[in-house]
Amino acid sequence: MSVDGDRLGALRAWARGDLALEAAVELIATALDGRLLTGPWVRPDEAGRLWFDPAVAEAEQGHLSGGERRVLAIAMSLASSEHPVDLGDAIAGLDPDALDTVLDALALAGGQGR
Repeated sequence: MSVDGDRLGALRAWARGDLALEAAVELIATALDGRLLTGPWVRPDEAGRLWFDPAVAEAEQGHLSGGERRVLAIAMSLASSEHPVDLGDAIAGLDPDALDTVLDALALAGGQGR
């Protein structure tokens, strides 16, 4: 398995059982060709297991494009109630592929996997 595949597998294991976390992980892994998977918001815990940290994502997103920031904001909102997002604002201007990925993630979070 590749480094990205190992990273994704570890994140999926962390999120397993919580649909909102699973959706956040799938969103950062699949939207925008997976570019968000390599950000500093994917961090190891004390035991070395990877997890998605919305607080770090909020602090470290400055270098991202507008579309990347909007997708990351949706993932942050899925992962933490402390990071609400206005979906109308967040999805405005997303390219069709990113929008489809966001809709898939929202369906997964709602238990309706598309």
